[in-house]
Amino acid sequence: MSANANLPTKILIVDDDPAIAQGLEEPLGRYKIAVLKATTLETAYYQFNQHRLDVVVVESGFAPLSGLALIQKWRNHDVVEKRATAFIVTTGTQRTPAEDGLIRELGDLEVIAKPFNAINILPYLSRGLGAKQRALAFDEMKSRLVEPWVKHGNLDKAVEQVQKKVTEIGPKAMYLLYDLYEKAGKYDQALGIVDQVLDRDTNNIALISAKARLYMRTGKIAEARDLFERADKVAPDNIERINEMVGLYLRVREPDASVRKMKELIALTPENPDLKFEMFSKLYDHGFDSHAVEFGRATSKPMEIVRHYNNKGVLLSKSGNSAGAVTEYQRALQFFPKFKENYRILYNIALAKSALKTPDAVREAILCLEQCLQLEPEFDKAKKALETLTKLATPKKAV
Repeated sequence: MSANANLPTKILIVDDDPAIAQGLEEPLGRYKIAVLKATTLETAYYQFNQHRLDVVVVESGFAPLSGLALIQKWRNHDVVEKRATAFIVTTGTQRTPAEDGLIRELGDLEVIAKPFNAINILPYLSRGLGAKQRALAFDEMKSRLVEPWVKHGNLDKAVEQVQKKVTEIGPKAMYLLYDLYEKAGKYDQALGIVDQVLDRDTNNIALISAKARLYMRTGKIAEARDLFERADKVAPDNIERINEMVGLYLRVREPDASVRKMKELIALTPENPDLKFEMFSKLYDHGFDSHAVEFGRATSKPMEIVRHYNNKGVLLSKSGNSAGAVTEYQRALQFFPKFKENYRILYNIALAKSALKTPDAVREAILCLEQCLQLEPEFDKAKKALETLTKLATPKKAV
């Protein structure tokens, strides 16, 4: 067997200091390890998506997105082989308690403190390759033993297959059983599995979050909140948990707390600009209109608001839901009521109102067109629409 058989063939180093990768490239090359480099977030995403990597070495304090946030995203990749990538986290000489908590929760991470050299990191790379191989083997076993039974709706058979392989699978078998029960909506059975493991590992943050999530599903909101907050205090910046907490705080009528967690989620998910708009809808749907407006003003430019609600309203109008379109258009006007470009919104409200064809709706449409033209006096479409609707609303003289 080659001396390099237990080492990866290609790695990615994500660090905003280019000297880190440059210092490793030549010495690791002697072990036939190709070193790719990323000093920016865009490059990191590109390199990860374009190459088959065994191990990624990522700086915990990488900016603008931390290394631990990147790991969470890459572990949720659509491609199995990429999800199985092993990660080595590089840190300063002293880690924060929050970093330690999240590292423990995410699990299966190698951690090495700076400074280090090629000789120092070799055993970490070897263990990383082994971790990737185990992850791929576990995923293959899961696909072969479980997914066919789940696909055909035979949960009992899937559980039986896992239980037969407990010795081979090891501790992950319990997590797999829990996952099976949760996906099947068997929350009591899933809770039983979680409690069984928590009895032996009372401070397992991942399982504390899992139990909180199951409590959410079964309506035990107060218990879920306590567990989520306990886990979040120890291991902040867990993207999946923060997303759950956004919804939880809305359910317990605490919009300020929900907005606070959503701001954290937005900071950790810059690739999803629509998150803030989803939050507007959630706040409106729960009756927190003023919070939606305040949050929108804090996170969005006026033209972003106009485009979002304009597009949303147009889609509803095209589907025949004129009333729903009007609701969305009117929401837009609450954010920046004096913004000149609101003339677009007012024009579309008028179109949606006129489509209802009732006398009251036509009068309201005329009012919207008048307001539209106050903001944009030269808007020809509004002028023509106003002329048409005014004629329609004017009573005909008796002959």
